[in-house]
Amino acid sequence: MVSVLVAARNEAANIRACLDALENQDYPKDRLELWIGDDQSEDETAAIIRAYTSEYPNIHLLTVENCLKHQRGKSNVLAHLAHKACGDILFITDADMTVVPSWISTMLTYFSPEVGVITGVTAVKGKSLFAKLQNAEWLFYTGHGHYNAQKGKPVTAMGNNMAVRTSAYWLTGGYENISFSITEDYELFREIRKKGFQFKSVFENSALGLTNPLPSFGALIKQRRRWFSGAFQLPKSFVVGLVLLWAFLPIILLIGIFFGWRVAGIFFLIKWMLDAGFLVKVYHDLGLLADAGVWLYTPYAMICNSIFLILQLIPGPVEWKGRTYAQPYSSNAN
Repeated sequence: MVSVLVAARNEAANIRACLDALENQDYPKDRLELWIGDDQSEDETAAIIRAYTSEYPNIHLLTVENCLKHQRGKSNVLAHLAHKACGDILFITDADMTVVPSWISTMLTYFSPEVGVITGVTAVKGKSLFAKLQNAEWLFYTGHGHYNAQKGKPVTAMGNNMAVRTSAYWLTGGYENISFSITEDYELFREIRKKGFQFKSVFENSALGLTNPLPSFGALIKQRRRWFSGAFQLPKSFVVGLVLLWAFLPIILLIGIFFGWRVAGIFFLIKWMLDAGFLVKVYHDLGLLADAGVWLYTPYAMICNSIFLILQLIPGPVEWKGRTYAQPYSSNAN
């Protein structure tokens, strides 16, 4: 039995595509239930889900009005949904995601008794150059995460494309007994690993989820501010690597000032070629065609990461789904 958990807040524009994709899974319907938690949406999200529940008996709507202990936002919704779910495996995705028909059946093949958590792969859909650059960035980081996991050094799971053994989830005490974080997927991943369970990364087109591109650079900044906050909880060696990556543009500028611009240019070209080569491999492994995002990723990432790193050093709230959090890991939300 499989339970899919989806937290939804103000997702009227996306929830139909999400539910259609989940109903289109090539997994037996009598062993599949969908639990959608409406997190006080201010649009037609709940009404749309309710219409689906009348047509599809395996879709269930839960209106979330209170918080379980210290949880807020998505982790609070998932905590409520987990109490309703009957599945042996909990699949978790987002309301703005569409997953391929083989998503569930593919991910299940990677479970064994010692495996507690699995993550699939997510790509950004869209034909604009901005969307292609966002996709390259997603696949750059998730690609490195996958190859690190293959080497026995797992980093994290992705909360929009993951599956958890239910028994492993409850051994952690559930989200209500896990520290609140705006990067709730990492917290759950870490707690399940602490219980001795293994982690698997499924980097296949048959486990692919597609998410919408962010519409503006301002929206991208808000998302990255949340991601950067969570990133500092990762293992120290990985954090050091991320900081060096984020600060690559200032490093190149310093090399140019002290060692000459030709030397700086050589370092930049080497990084550009290495990044592009890595992304070509990632796209090939996923059966995707390399596009402009692959070739322009390095200069795009250098500029964006420098901006994100500077903004991260400025104290301020983190905004997430229309709510603001005074501190990245505070349980107090406004």
